[in-house]
Amino acid sequence: MDSNKDIEIKYDFFISFSNKDVELVSKIVNIIQNIYNAKCWFQIKDSKAEFVDAIIEGIENAKAFIVFVSPDSANSYYVLNEVSHAMEWKQEHEDYKVLPIVISPENVTYSDPVYKRIRFYLGRLNMIFLNEMPSIEEAVLKIFEQTGYKIDDEKLSASLYRVRDVEAKRLKAQNDILRDFSKEFFDPAIKSDSLILDVGCASGNFIISNLQGHLYKGLLGIDINAELIESATWSYGSEKNVFVCCDVLSDNIDVVLPDYLEKNQSFGFDIIHISAVLLHVKEPVKFLQILKRYLKKDGHLFIHDADDGINIAYPNSGFFDMAFKIWNNSKESGDRHCARKIPSYLKKAGYQKIRLAKCGISNLDMNDEQRAALWDMYFNYHLWVVVNEDMFYHIDETNKMLAEYTSLYEEYKKQYDNGDIFIQLGTYYYIVQK
Repeated sequence: MDSNKDIEIKYDFFISFSNKDVELVSKIVNIIQNIYNAKCWFQIKDSKAEFVDAIIEGIENAKAFIVFVSPDSANSYYVLNEVSHAMEWKQEHEDYKVLPIVISPENVTYSDPVYKRIRFYLGRLNMIFLNEMPSIEEAVLKIFEQTGYKIDDEKLSASLYRVRDVEAKRLKAQNDILRDFSKEFFDPAIKSDSLILDVGCASGNFIISNLQGHLYKGLLGIDINAELIESATWSYGSEKNVFVCCDVLSDNIDVVLPDYLEKNQSFGFDIIHISAVLLHVKEPVKFLQILKRYLKKDGHLFIHDADDGINIAYPNSGFFDMAFKIWNNSKESGDRHCARKIPSYLKKAGYQKIRLAKCGISNLDMNDEQRAALWDMYFNYHLWVVVNEDMFYHIDETNKMLAEYTSLYEEYKKQYDNGDIFIQLGTYYYIVQK
């Protein structure tokens, strides 16, 4: 059987899809091409007969064939022709990859009769089911893993910390625990006519999990990271949930927020939500003053933030002290004593009603899954797998601590899992009004 080595490779991926799915497919392909520099044969129209030669050449000159499987593509004459040729090519070239990505509506499973024809061609190939992926970024990385596409070192260094499996797990765990930590205060404030602003929304997972099961009028999520906003829009965007790339401290905020409020015929937001944001803000008082302009007189500002000053581990040991020092050395960690300063920031910004509603998350009364999640939020050494001068202030000191920390890790993790260690993390929750 021949390999691909003698074939002229022009593309990393040939993209096969139904034109009715172009909006979703385009978002994924844009990330593959623009962020990770992969070359795609991607034609934004149905593959009609006059393009047959170009299509065949594209399939045969790519390293991998990706087909986005939906009820529309599964019964498209053009898509089925492309799949048929790709499978024939795969039979003759052992290095060639064919990867189906199922993008079904939630009420359609792959066993549905609508997929009968395309299943005939694809057989038992490994598949990616998009609705099972936590985010669009992880879906893209899964595509690379399945097809063997290698990310160049620069792109890998930039993306590892944010999108690798351990980080995704940590962020999900953090979201679940913080949601449970604050729901007794946040839930009663949500009304059917509430307009909600989430500042630093990232990929939208946390605020959407907080709003799950609630009726509300609208959500505006803003974040300075364009990639995360694209992910939030892809995962949760709708007429009701809007996500915009914007920096609160930029002039653009006074365009984005008034436009949104005007469209919703409101003078302000009923709820403004900020989680783990202020510790990263260089001008927190100005930041809070700007948000105050857009908070209704009877509205609520909810703030989650961290302060390592009340982190507790008992029995105390150098192991946990090293973890706290490593976090403090990280450039991405922000002000590790931020939360205690927030009342002062709020008063200077002109807020009158400030309440510390809750303080400290501990592993007491947690089930096994929750305890494991709490540990992974802070102490899993894989969080620091990328160690370089761009991430840490004192790289030599950090490397020494990490070497010692890693050598002790299994011992302390076992004690923790056995229930022999008490941990409290310094999380503060403020409820604020004008």
